[in-house]
Amino acid sequence: MSKSEVIAEVRAARARLLQAIDGLSDEQMLQVGAVGVWSVKDVLAHLVAWEAELVTTLSRLDQYTRTAPHIAEIEDIDEWNAEQYRANAARPLAAILEDFHGVHKHLIRALEDLDNRTLTDNRIWPWMEGEPLSYLVAENAIWHEEEHADDILAWREERDI
Repeated sequence: MSKSEVIAEVRAARARLLQAIDGLSDEQMLQVGAVGVWSVKDVLAHLVAWEAELVTTLSRLDQYTRTAPHIAEIEDIDEWNAEQYRANAARPLAAILEDFHGVHKHLIRALEDLDNRTLTDNRIWPWMEGEPLSYLVAENAIWHEEEHADDILAWREERDI
């Protein structure tokens, strides 16, 4: 996937997620059970955590020519997700929403700052194990947001919200 395609896909996934949450009241955003035991707010905080890790990686690529970034070394994803949940559970919805919009802006900026080869050449980053860096973006932003947009839409349909 070229740089312009990656950016377009990131934007499209975000638009789909925004559509999935459009019209929800604050009370609905805080209802437990939207995705497992998580509320929509919890899902957004979860996405922020992963995308913040992605932005950190993309912004510091020069530090990862020989060693893998944190996002590539998370071994127990469920435990990491639980840690992020505990860190964000008490935070107000407004703060989560601010982070949600802010991390997206930072992600787009970080992607725009990269050249096409950095994103598409599968030989540059050994810690990507043969995949191009665009795969990391797809996995942690595009596909992740699409997955949770689907979850939220299913929850809304189930409850007729």
